Amino acid sequence: MSIYLLNGKDMYRQEERLASLLAEKKIEKDFVVRIDASNARAFDLEEALIECDTFSLFDDAAKKAVILKNPFFLNASSKEPSQKKTKKQNKGMDAKERRISMLERYLSQPNPDTDLFFYCHGFDADTRKKEYKLLMQYKAIVIRFDKMKSWEFEKYANEQVEKAGFSLDRSGREELLARADGDTQLLHNALVKMDLYGARKLGAEDIRQLVPLNPEVNVFRLSRMFVLGDLKGVMQAKADMIRGNYDTVAMMNLLASRLRTLYNMKKLYEIGLSEDMIATRLKQKPYSVQMGLRDLFGLGSKDLLRFLNELAELDQGIKSGKTDAREGFDLFLLRNGNRNAGNKRIG
Repeated sequence: MSIYLLNGKDMYRQEERLASLLAEKKIEKDFVVRIDASNARAFDLEEALIECDTFSLFDDAAKKAVILKNPFFLNASSKEPSQKKTKKQNKGMDAKERRISMLERYLSQPNPDTDLFFYCHGFDADTRKKEYKLLMQYKAIVIRFDKMKSWEFEKYANEQVEKAGFSLDRSGREELLARADGDTQLLHNALVKMDLYGARKLGAEDIRQLVPLNPEVNVFRLSRMFVLGDLKGVMQAKADMIRGNYDTVAMMNLLASRLRTLYNMKKLYEIGLSEDMIATRLKQKPYSVQMGLRDLFGLGSKDLLRFLNELAELDQGIKSGKTDAREGFDLFLLRNGNRNAGNKRIG
């Protein structure tokens, strides 16, 4: 049998692969043992390894799998619990050293009838950890599930839509991609809702009614449509946020926060910093900076600063009771969010 390390941020494909491995190896559910290894104080590696060597007395031919879910010792964000040692303990190994020793002893002579899975659900295993290096030393099978690039996800989504028997027009596909936002779990949740809906031919409006945008996508989409001057897109994003129980002031604050980030990007770009330098300075991903600057084509930092000042004045008017929040925000969007070719700007 084998030692596996499953890790990465794409949880859906990770779960799918684990299930397929158990099925391929014909390991029955009764012989799959799942152990929560996320709590450094509660998890006992020695007990887990004993479980690897424990078999049913009634079925000598049974194959077994032991799954250590979210092992803290492979997680970069987890810390070893502090321990006060006695004088006797100071002479021997500490808890971490004992764990590494036990792990190496098992990896050097694994039980041939048990598959052992180190299952890092939704995170990358920390390659700096001694435990990780031991797994590499003893040839553990590493399977990593990174978030897909946009073009990879689009291809994957199209395949899943076709496999599920749906027919989407172009606008429907674009709407589904926007709402799934590169997340395979969100995509498959959407497909389940689409299946329950019953119809096999769907358009953009069907997708909007069936599949909610997650909060991060809502904010990104509203701000992106705004800086692109796509008023129709702005109002659709706003309607989605209202359906998601956002109030007007919350939408204003979220838009202002995103515009401040974009202002900083544009200002740094105008004074000559490269995209990589801007990403480092603002602690953003280079791709995010590239996309943000591309969307800002035709807008300067002064334009963004004007938008921010208008939002600040609107906020003061709302707090003083002089301005109705909904009406004021709608007027702001209409005045500034209608810059597409062929549209006349209001004000």
